Amino acid sequence: MSIKEAFNISKSVWSMSMKMARKYPVILLPFFITAICNALTLAVLYYFPRKPWSLFFASPIRNFKGEKFLHYPSNFLVLPELFYYFQIFIMATIGVIMFGMAVNLIYQANSGDVTPKPAGSFNKSARRYLTLAGIWATLFVLSFIILKVPGIILVRWLGGKPITLILIRTFFYLGFICIIIIEAFLVYAYPSAIIGKKKYFASLKSSFNLSRQVFIASLILVAAPRLLEVGYILARGYMIPFFVKNVPELSVGVIVFGIVLVMFTDFFVISAITNLYILAKETDNNENKL
Repeated sequence: MSIKEAFNISKSVWSMSMKMARKYPVILLPFFITAICNALTLAVLYYFPRKPWSLFFASPIRNFKGEKFLHYPSNFLVLPELFYYFQIFIMATIGVIMFGMAVNLIYQANSGDVTPKPAGSFNKSARRYLTLAGIWATLFVLSFIILKVPGIILVRWLGGKPITLILIRTFFYLGFICIIIIEAFLVYAYPSAIIGKKKYFASLKSSFNLSRQVFIASLILVAAPRLLEVGYILARGYMIPFFVKNVPELSVGVIVFGIVLVMFTDFFVISAITNLYILAKETDNNENKL
């Protein structure tokens, strides 16, 4: 497949996803539910220095971060990290079920004669939870290793030398590229588990085999939305300290923007990949009939 063909396929799949979302807005529901869960969690964490939440958070934050992070305005510096840990929990529980639910809704929308049914799609996804959670955990663990381990090794090897920070940042940026490539290979595991009804290892194998056939298109469909997230993460690292020094409350707005951004980037990735998966399977079936 040439790069031009891959771009044409990507544009067609994105166009299909947008038309489908306009015709069946319910497809957006799973991503909206995840975003709402994240927003409610952030609303609770906003008050972590106050009772009753301080009963749970005060001691660990005091021990690991320091007393000042329990007080205004430094509490806003630790808020993104707290939210990150809870976001992982949400993604590992509700989030993966919502991914599966979205895949099934898109599959039903593709059938044409079946109206997407949220309740049935949720039940189907929930029954496949262990497989979906395993797929997500695989991507998460690989991402964690790629982003964190090189920095730990460099610090232990080189210590506090000036070149250490440069190398850590270089490996960090390269790590994001590696993660996007890995996701492009493994992301078809979600539709394989829901539509193909495959188990964990079979889903990963199916995803890898399909991605090899349409790798450039898969990379485009994953990379374009994920690079927006990377840009946000890098900008957030500068914006939150700036706002904490000047208008601390605005740092919460930065996190809210990230929640909304991820809602849309997840939609574009999952919807596009699912549609391409369905098209690829239909093509294979037609060729087999011939």
